[in-house]
Amino acid sequence: MTTARHANTTLTRSLPERRYLPELHGIRGLALLGVVIFHLFGDGRTSGGIDVFLAVSGFLFTGMLLREAASTGGHVNPFKYYGRLVRRILIPAAVVVITTLLIGLVVSPVSQHDQLWAEARASLLYFENIELISSQLAYGAAGPETSPFQHFWSLSVQGQFYIVWPAITIMAVLIAKRLRASAASVMAILIGIVFIASFAYATYVGGYNQDEAYLMTTTRAWQLAFGGLLALAGGTLRLPQKLRGIAGWVGVILIVSCGFILDGAQLFPGPWALWPLVGLTLVLIAAGPTGGNNDPKGSATHFLSNRVLAWVGDHAYSLYLWHWPLLIFYMEIRNREAVGIRGALVILAVTTLLAVLTYRYIEMPLKTRQQKRSAFTAQKANIYIVTVAGGSLLVTGVGSTLMLNTPENQVADVSGDWDWQNYPGAMATTDQYDDPSESDDYLPAIENLSEDHPDVYDVGCIQPPGNDPGTDEILVCDDTEKSSNPAATVVIAGGSHAVHWYEAYRTLAREYNWELLVVNKSGCVFDGSNDPEKSMCNSWNDNFITWLENHEVDLVVTSGTRIGRGGDHHEQIEPGAQKRWEQITATGTDLALMRGTPRPPQLTDDCLASGGSPEECGPDATLLAPTNPLDELDLPVNTYSLDMTENVCPTNKITASDRCPAVLGNVVVWYDKSHLSDTYVATMTPLVEAKLRTKVGWLFDK
Repeated sequence: MTTARHANTTLTRSLPERRYLPELHGIRGLALLGVVIFHLFGDGRTSGGIDVFLAVSGFLFTGMLLREAASTGGHVNPFKYYGRLVRRILIPAAVVVITTLLIGLVVSPVSQHDQLWAEARASLLYFENIELISSQLAYGAAGPETSPFQHFWSLSVQGQFYIVWPAITIMAVLIAKRLRASAASVMAILIGIVFIASFAYATYVGGYNQDEAYLMTTTRAWQLAFGGLLALAGGTLRLPQKLRGIAGWVGVILIVSCGFILDGAQLFPGPWALWPLVGLTLVLIAAGPTGGNNDPKGSATHFLSNRVLAWVGDHAYSLYLWHWPLLIFYMEIRNREAVGIRGALVILAVTTLLAVLTYRYIEMPLKTRQQKRSAFTAQKANIYIVTVAGGSLLVTGVGSTLMLNTPENQVADVSGDWDWQNYPGAMATTDQYDDPSESDDYLPAIENLSEDHPDVYDVGCIQPPGNDPGTDEILVCDDTEKSSNPAATVVIAGGSHAVHWYEAYRTLAREYNWELLVVNKSGCVFDGSNDPEKSMCNSWNDNFITWLENHEVDLVVTSGTRIGRGGDHHEQIEPGAQKRWEQITATGTDLALMRGTPRPPQLTDDCLASGGSPEECGPDATLLAPTNPLDELDLPVNTYSLDMTENVCPTNKITASDRCPAVLGNVVVWYDKSHLSDTYVATMTPLVEAKLRTKVGWLFDK
């Protein structure tokens, strides 16, 4: 009996105390104010408030879980734990998600509806950060094209933490029982491992892909672990009385100044994210043993315990949930690139009102009702709440499925019985077809235009853009339709503006028995750059030449000129490109250079869906050189220039505003704000064939 009692005492030794810390609640309010104010008035800067929020979550949940698991010998009541999460977190979030989705479906262009459904589902299931990464929607300042669900990335990080942390806590208690050690000490070791591994990984990933580093759970875990370590040290770590006053105010200054001094979007969650977290630490260790509300007046901890910050802390979750979608919808409805002071004040007022209503009529009733229930009734209530939340997930899931599978969302197929008279596409730029009457519906359907890209992007055989380690490896998109004895092998390589010609070459490959391969890294053209930020691209170029030397290839197709994004990026040949072209032809391979195509200034589907005309939605024709720059070069032997400009931006179609129409022959030319649509390229197949026959006639004689 004595031994068992001693073992239990050892296990529960030094557990974090369960007590209300008014200064911590005030920090939550202060951090939330920073987030909202910087989003509304900060011109895109980040405040560091989210980093504090994550650490506070780690602080609170580590203490709560460890106390329960240690007192029960290694058990956490799942109904109690997850029921609390559903009541406190999921139900208010579901209300905001559904409201945001419904408003978005009304005010956003129909071209964005699929993404809205996908992100609503991701937000409810707490993987919005993963959805943003997979959809290549980097964290950014508010704008009319920014996702109204973007702020759910941080809630997703916390949600994933809430799922994993109980397992780590139970593991710590079980190990402590076996070692006859305190659960707190073992938990500190496990959290320390998480902290070190995640901190190192955040630093590493931030060095080559800041956008992903900012959103990933694995790079953010150290901040939650930081809070957990603070919780474990909270009972023993306290400054001497004479140092508390200055330390507390230094901590507040670090938290408040973070957004003014540091560009968190570019630096966090790397080492610089310690700035606000050190501030949090100084505040907590500067508080007296009985709480900041009992500290001397004039101290930072007493200030943080005031009623205003406590009120903000109470409403922090609802304020965070509502402010971002209101900001995005305001900018979208008003067609603003930025929000002014008056608009920001209006958004802040509406956010506050909605937060008060959410707290009063959703958060508090759920919290109060649970406190009055018996354990059995609470379990039934939790099941009911989970059922309601599940219904919300079902609505978004079914809605998303229906949106993705409606007939009008299917990508058009230019073959067989294609209606060339009404939808001639590129052929309308020739004298073979008259200009058709303008159709009520363009092809492909605007709702699915963003998906009208080469299907090789869907099978994982193209290296992504950027400088991620390993993306210099040569991957090959095999030709699954080739014959057993192809007459020639054609390879498309050198950036996405080479790959967007794929559909025309695929049709020709089937007709003339070619093997068509795609060997590509997006955003990586053949040039002579030595930029360290493009080291993976440079290495990929080298590796491609090596691959070409070891494979029998008859023709490489790539981009010859390039028109960058922005008003001052005129058509040019990339520096060092000729040397790369010479390396390609030196392997005995012929080279076809496709002249570059201009880029629309905005997403074509959004522009058209918002009521923009084809002329308004098209790219600036003046960015094209007056004549093909490739014609002015002494190209390497066996190198051919193919210029399809007159079929993409025909001279006689350029508008008075010097824009190329975004729609030709009732077919949309660009599927995004950069690349030609698959359907349009398919209508261009006869024209590409004619150019090839003129320049590379031998390819058709093999």
